[in-house]
Amino acid sequence: MNPPPIRERLSRSTPYAAEPPFSDLLAALNGWFASAARILPWRSDPTPYRVWISEIMLQQTVVATVIPYFRRFVARFPDVKSLADASVDEVLTFWSGLGYYSRARNLHKTARILADNGFPETRAGWEALPGVGPYTAGAVLSIAFDRPEAILDGNIERVWARFRCVPRGDRFKEHLWRLSRYAVETTLRCGLSPSVINQALMELGALVCRPSKPECHSCPFSPRCRACASGKQDDYPQRRTGNGVETIEETVYVYMLVDGRVYLPPPSESQRWRKGMRDFPTEEIPGWRPFVRYLGRSVTTHSVTRYKVIRTAEVYMMESPAVALRFADSFFGDLTGIPYSAACLKTFKNLFNFR
Repeated sequence: MNPPPIRERLSRSTPYAAEPPFSDLLAALNGWFASAARILPWRSDPTPYRVWISEIMLQQTVVATVIPYFRRFVARFPDVKSLADASVDEVLTFWSGLGYYSRARNLHKTARILADNGFPETRAGWEALPGVGPYTAGAVLSIAFDRPEAILDGNIERVWARFRCVPRGDRFKEHLWRLSRYAVETTLRCGLSPSVINQALMELGALVCRPSKPECHSCPFSPRCRACASGKQDDYPQRRTGNGVETIEETVYVYMLVDGRVYLPPPSESQRWRKGMRDFPTEEIPGWRPFVRYLGRSVTTHSVTRYKVIRTAEVYMMESPAVALRFADSFFGDLTGIPYSAACLKTFKNLFNFR
């Protein structure tokens, strides 16, 4: 059975019982969330399906980016059966531009499992599914089922690291998970909702305990936050060492027709980040050299995890109607209805300078 929407659950939450060190802080957090929580499309109807979709989309992606993708995705795939019955190409098409496309492929695989077996109600059951780790399993169980399951995302990591001034070391994550587990156990003893408190912790990290310039004066945890008391908010979480941004350069070849259509070959399974997505070829097509005229180059940059990718597009005009006709199915005037990457979209937009 799914829990009622957040504000109804908040109204049913009881005042805290005096049980240090978390009970009063969690009650304050509950009250803060009641007034500060953002209105998000998956919160108004927190079914297991919608929560699962939102949590997969939110991996490595900010909320503002996810919202329009989520709305479009669930409008086309309103339930697990419609998602399971779709082709992986269509799922990738509706994911196009959101990045990290293995998430979409795993989502499709998992949908087919869920359509046959239903939604798991245990952490082990969720973690056995493709693309689901400890955080996502705990998030779906706590938010959609109101189960006392701990979660730990980047926002909560920052909250706990500052709250206890936890140094980054071999047991950094273990310490933070222990704090999350203790918090959710205290939530139950206080008569509060695990769904609400876990979402409140994430919201606190996103809106108040931000990476830079945290608004400690608005934080319900500030009375006993060690980083706040010592003025060391900017020192936690401590920065990782040896994990800087790596720059990668790549070249793609753009073959354009007079009418503006461009050549996007069928997806390659060997692509590093864009498996299953339409994109410009990464190698020149030698047999086309006699039939093209060089127009110039376009340079774009984009990020993938810790990589900065600098893409150079060598742009050619295809002047052979015979070649264009032979490969007509792979020439596109826009990207509607096909799976494409964010890098492909950036290159495509830059081509208006050559038309």
